[in-house]
Amino acid sequence: MERTRLGPDGPLISRLGLGGCPIGGHGWGHVDDHESAGAVRRALDLGIDHFDTADVYGLGHSEEVLASALGPDRERVVVATKFGVRRADDGAMTKDASPAHLRRALEGSLRRLRLDCIPLYYLHWPDGRTPIEETMLELLRRRDAGQIRMIGLSNVGPELIERALAVGPVHAVQLPFSLVDRGALGPLRAIADRERITVVTWGSLAQGLLTGKFTAGSTFDRDDRRHRYDNFSGDRFLRNLRVADAVREAAEGLGQTPAQVALRWVLDQPGVGVALFGAKRPEQVVDNAGALDRPLPAEVVRRLSEEADAALLEPLPV
Repeated sequence: MERTRLGPDGPLISRLGLGGCPIGGHGWGHVDDHESAGAVRRALDLGIDHFDTADVYGLGHSEEVLASALGPDRERVVVATKFGVRRADDGAMTKDASPAHLRRALEGSLRRLRLDCIPLYYLHWPDGRTPIEETMLELLRRRDAGQIRMIGLSNVGPELIERALAVGPVHAVQLPFSLVDRGALGPLRAIADRERITVVTWGSLAQGLLTGKFTAGSTFDRDDRRHRYDNFSGDRFLRNLRVADAVREAAEGLGQTPAQVALRWVLDQPGVGVALFGAKRPEQVVDNAGALDRPLPAEVVRRLSEEADAALLEPLPV
């Protein structure tokens, strides 16, 4: 099993992690909790020991399903969760990185995950109001209180990371990254390398787009969040489908699946420590786990990168 160290002094973890957004049961079409639990158990069976969720996924449901599925094994794996998005009084979702909300959110996650200490706790999103220094100080207080072990930051840029590091250590930085979303990694690599911060990618399969299961005629119901994502809309969707076709062709040549090739491309990028993937069913976990221990030929990595560049830059045929 391919493994990497979490931060400068954390444990070794699998380079693929199971992301818990789909099992929250909201925004990904029909989700069956029994199947979701089976996906978690299958990941464990295959040696995956990093499970990532957030309190906002299904408004806590993802954490509950994950805890139940892991059972006693939740004490031996690295469970990561996040805070920073909450439902406001009017029902709208809002970002909140304040120390007061952090304390409330952490208590809820500890209860739902059935843990005394969360191994890795992320700020999910900065809120644009709370100074990162205040958030970091509260994270350090929660660490010193034994409620969390390691600190992570998600969806932040280099400036905020540097300011956070001036307050305390950061073990992981989570960012969107795939063949069709590559902008966030470059600016962070130097900091991550210098501080030995583990880069964890989300959206590694572009919300399933790179698995090859969509066509130009695909539509998405209102209960599927992809109906509002730019990657699945207009010209950008058509360009992304060209990238998905390139992945499919590479997969056929290698005797692999598109999901395996797309995930492996992410893992083969310099600076990437862990790639997250979402799964609602055990068979999806088995497919995605096939990306481990199978580096792509350098020529395939180069060709996919070039074809993605071309698809995203060249004019579309009329």
